[in-house]
Amino acid sequence: MIEVLSSEAVQVKPALGAKPEPVVESAAMRKVIAFADKVAQADISVFISGESGTGKEVLARYIHRQSLRSDGPFVAMNCAAVPESMLEATLFGHEKGAFTGAQERRIGKFEQANHGTLLLDEITEMPVGLQAKLLRVIQEREVERLGSSHAKPIDVRILATSNRDLHEAVEEGVLREDLYYRLSVFPLEIPPLRDRTEDVIPLFASHLAANGKPHLALSPDARNLILSYEWPGNVRELENCVQRALVLCDGEVVTGEMLGISGRKLTQQRPTSLHAVLKSNEDDILLDTLAKNGGVRKHTAIELGISERTLRHKLQLMREKGILVERSSGGRI
Repeated sequence: MIEVLSSEAVQVKPALGAKPEPVVESAAMRKVIAFADKVAQADISVFISGESGTGKEVLARYIHRQSLRSDGPFVAMNCAAVPESMLEATLFGHEKGAFTGAQERRIGKFEQANHGTLLLDEITEMPVGLQAKLLRVIQEREVERLGSSHAKPIDVRILATSNRDLHEAVEEGVLREDLYYRLSVFPLEIPPLRDRTEDVIPLFASHLAANGKPHLALSPDARNLILSYEWPGNVRELENCVQRALVLCDGEVVTGEMLGISGRKLTQQRPTSLHAVLKSNEDDILLDTLAKNGGVRKHTAIELGISERTLRHKLQLMREKGILVERSSGGRI
């Protein structure tokens, strides 16, 4: 994978093509891919978990390509990106006139994915009420568009992802327990990039190749930085790092100063995250972060690595426990 060019630089040779593929140099990822290969042939639901940016959708697409449905469509829907008011219509489709603004009939994600695979990305961000309707569609294997009185049979394999602890999500009522068991027939967890450093250089190489620069070399300081950095944003942050380096690199060698990752080494304390702290400390971290951001939920959610919807839910749970949330928000919530 790495060829020494001189005492000053190393050549990164990508083993991957331009199509996104999971990198499997580390033992941890080899285990994940081995399980993925087996479950791909089983045509059962798979729940893929892992921190934001670890490559959950890449793994989902890999499972689809290895499955018996590979000739069918792969349709992905990010449940956190679609406005809550449009989630149901986006998922199930709607007839003309079903609601204000529905000027034509549109099929939903389920029908688009018929005879293929539907990825429900960040499903824990889906409202609980809609989760009940989703469960019925999965169980009955038929979907009814909004405004229609006729159900349409569907043949869809469901893959779901989340960056949350799934058992915690069930306990907090963010994810319906019956839906969790329906989707999590075979759970897969992608480890964070900091726990699979053997994948970092190959991943960097694959992104260089995807951007048409497979010939670029890494200076020793760049290689050391890449390997020692914690990568709190995981593969997504690494991809951004490659983009930065490509903008700054005018020659044939990527140097350390082009990467912009001088801090957050593996030996340092990891950043504040709801996914990296003990459950008992969560309330304090929420309040402290809320106060730090002047009660602005959007900024607070971004810093904690969760959606505003999840933050609202957690704040409500704190209120129900008798915790005065407004004292940390300056009265803005």
